[in-house]
Amino acid sequence: MSVSSFSLYLANRIQEAQQISLEQLSYKVGRSVATIRRTIHTLNEFLPSSLRFVITESKIISQISYNQLVHFIQNLTINDFSTTWKERLELFICVNVCKNATNLTKLYQTLEISQSTKKKDRPSFVKKLEKDHLELLSLRGKGVIITGDELILRIRAAQILSQIIEINESKQVVCRQANNPIQRLNYQWMQELFEKSKEHQQLISMLDNYHLNFNYTSTKFLYAYYFISLHRIKNNFFIEKERTSPVKIKLFNLFEQAEEDFSFSIVLASLDNNGPNFYPKDSFITDNSEQLVKYVEERIITNFYSRSELKQEVEQYLYKCIIRSFLNYDFYDNKLDDVKKEFSFLYQLVEYCYKKYLNSSINLDSYQLSTLTLLFRNHVLKNKIAGRNLKRIVIITNSAKEKSNFFSQQLVYFFDTKVIAILNINEIHQLKTLKYDNLMTFSNRISTILNENNFPNIKVNYYFHSSDIEYLAKLNFSYNFQRKIIAEQFINELKEVPADHLTNYLKEYYANFFV
Repeated sequence: MSVSSFSLYLANRIQEAQQISLEQLSYKVGRSVATIRRTIHTLNEFLPSSLRFVITESKIISQISYNQLVHFIQNLTINDFSTTWKERLELFICVNVCKNATNLTKLYQTLEISQSTKKKDRPSFVKKLEKDHLELLSLRGKGVIITGDELILRIRAAQILSQIIEINESKQVVCRQANNPIQRLNYQWMQELFEKSKEHQQLISMLDNYHLNFNYTSTKFLYAYYFISLHRIKNNFFIEKERTSPVKIKLFNLFEQAEEDFSFSIVLASLDNNGPNFYPKDSFITDNSEQLVKYVEERIITNFYSRSELKQEVEQYLYKCIIRSFLNYDFYDNKLDDVKKEFSFLYQLVEYCYKKYLNSSINLDSYQLSTLTLLFRNHVLKNKIAGRNLKRIVIITNSAKEKSNFFSQQLVYFFDTKVIAILNINEIHQLKTLKYDNLMTFSNRISTILNENNFPNIKVNYYFHSSDIEYLAKLNFSYNFQRKIIAEQFINELKEVPADHLTNYLKEYYANFFV
């Protein structure tokens, strides 16, 4: 009985959610409910009763805090931990990068894994490395080394290392607190790489001089790649394979060797930049971005008034996707798992446009399409213009004016609507002269009468509950929060209004914004 990285991943997800249904968790992790139950039951054996996960018929409830979970992981030993062949390969790659040659027998003894497992692992190692144009080579009396594409080898090692390090406030690399036993062992092997203060300052100075500011994930990856490169160069492992960038990049001279500088520059270009845009304009990128933005905008009800900003964001993201595809790596984020489900229509638009127009020239996976979907969704929200998807509503009620006015105010508070009339059930003949989108009532009796007279209508509760709001949203009522007004159009409009009428004008035509 042992703990695995999968069981710790489950524990993390459950702790984060506090409680989660087994069905939902099964969907998220791609494992059966039975497997999840069995895994958590095993994990509970390592936890004190007060911190164990509670498994009911339909869900799992967390009793452990994040700090308690981290403390638990920190106290696990390699004896408590069951590694997969992929984790053993990751350790081997990093040790190989740092030590140049690896005695696999001793490595597996450190992991307390049998030599028979080592023999079984080797074919899997070979097959996985071949995909990156890398291979195993045995050196008599020295051990095993990985040879092949030096740049890809460094990138693989940097990917692995960036997941087990943190960067503190002094910009020093430290071990991540939540590392499991094999990750802690990996850091111990690699720690010496990060203890070069002079070279460390050289990287920081370069970033400051060029005003380069990357997000945290990218910064960790950059540090790992940089220190790995320094170590490999010092030990006479150079990047010699000549490459041509698929798009224009800015060159940085940090290593003063052509291929090393090119490789470092293209890694920089692949990262998530928070600072000023340093990507050179590339017609291939701009044309494909224009195609994508145009295709999506023509098929949704929102006009992108922030179009130039959106286009630039799409350009930058496609730029990084092309570079990362060229380098054969990417950053995984589990927050992207549900995008296809949450924004299915928008995702389908992005996916279809990609497959029809961009597929032959740009290679994107489902996670990258999900990120593009979020970019578009962000600008859809940003461009929710007041009145853009306005629904004209007629309320049918026999209630007094005060009561019906309160209902109307609820409606316009939550949704982008305009109540053009409030009619009594005996006044429905007036509908012949009204231009409206929907009839609405909060009375079962009135709804029945309307239906019997062939007047489709929407019936909700008088006091809006969350179920009513969700119901109307599903009927394509557009939420009223975060609505925007087009600045230039609004200013020009107000120029035509006399100053003494301005207050009443704003209250009448922009009632959702001014009181």
